[in-house]
Amino acid sequence: MSPQLDEFIWQHRLDAPAAIALSAKKHPEIPVAYAAGQIECLQKARTKIPAWYREGIRFFSALSLEQASSEATARFKAGLVKGEKMADLSGGMGVDSFFFAQQFGQVTHVEPQAELSAVTARNFEQLGVFNVRCAVATAEEFLQKTTENFDLLYLDPSRRNEQKNRVLRLEDCSPNILSIKTLLLEKAPLVLLKTAPLLDIQLAMRQLETVARVWVVASGAECREVLYLLRREAVPVDEVPVEAVQLDKSGDAQAFTFTFQEEKTAVAPLSLPQQYLYEPHAAILKAGAFRSYAAHFGLKKLHANTHLYTSAQHEPGVPGRAFQIENLCKYDRKAVRSAVPGGKANVAVRNFPDSADAVRKKLGLSDGGDTYLFAFTDMEDKKMIAVCRKV
Repeated sequence: MSPQLDEFIWQHRLDAPAAIALSAKKHPEIPVAYAAGQIECLQKARTKIPAWYREGIRFFSALSLEQASSEATARFKAGLVKGEKMADLSGGMGVDSFFFAQQFGQVTHVEPQAELSAVTARNFEQLGVFNVRCAVATAEEFLQKTTENFDLLYLDPSRRNEQKNRVLRLEDCSPNILSIKTLLLEKAPLVLLKTAPLLDIQLAMRQLETVARVWVVASGAECREVLYLLRREAVPVDEVPVEAVQLDKSGDAQAFTFTFQEEKTAVAPLSLPQQYLYEPHAAILKAGAFRSYAAHFGLKKLHANTHLYTSAQHEPGVPGRAFQIENLCKYDRKAVRSAVPGGKANVAVRNFPDSADAVRKKLGLSDGGDTYLFAFTDMEDKKMIAVCRKV
């Protein structure tokens, strides 16, 4: 790993990678095609993993960066458990290991690709992290050979099969957590498992059997990952705390915790829109906290299948986004355009036959501005438009 190449990559970190790739004659001493790929990855890492945006960091491949956790989600995971020893059994680029190393005395980074493991070990040196050791092995090989015990084992199984197609079910991922769960819990009292957001949470909990807590983690408008904490003792699925967490750009969390038993028994009264409208964040919607959300914050639901909520008075502290309703209109171009004189609005749909793009086109609106428009079905099964301002 050449210091001269590191310096070149850093000096050109803001340049267009395509232009760098075409500059081989200007820099005969530099493998410019490789450098261009590194610069492209570095530019992506600037927003995804700001702590790694520095000279000397190398990237094994664009795919390894794409599959790595973001800094916000990695920091959140690492803050869930502290201890002396843990192992990251799906090490990859090492972003999760890097943040776990700030919470544990010793971290073992387990990665079957020797070249990726070597790049990761070098990056840890560049980052000044010396309490992580890298082991070249599959998760199964490491578990079978190690004589150590750990306070925590972390696993993010690959969700691509041998044909490189995406898979969702736990038994189709690699490694198959269901086949090694007993061995995992022999080596550590706690196992933290990350799964794809599309996996059915209650099905996963029933399959895993010993889930003690679940975190559904979102950042921006998307649910990013679902985390399951496994213990050696079984807990009834309906009694397991499920925490829906929305991370902002700084990593601060807005959370709502419930159980599926609470969700079953909660009552969410229906109402026509009142003065305020609430949109739960993506993690709450993924977690399925539809009735318990309303019951906990004293809100009413617009329709059994419309996951928007309303109140006559503003209720501060409700997780998600809050809006003041300025106008209610029928789904009619003339009516809406008179309520949105600038013709510009941020459009969202809930339990509505048309997509946001189709609504925008039918109503003749352009995207953006300070006006928020919700197209929804109300409790009387009418298709309505709420024109709002953010609180």
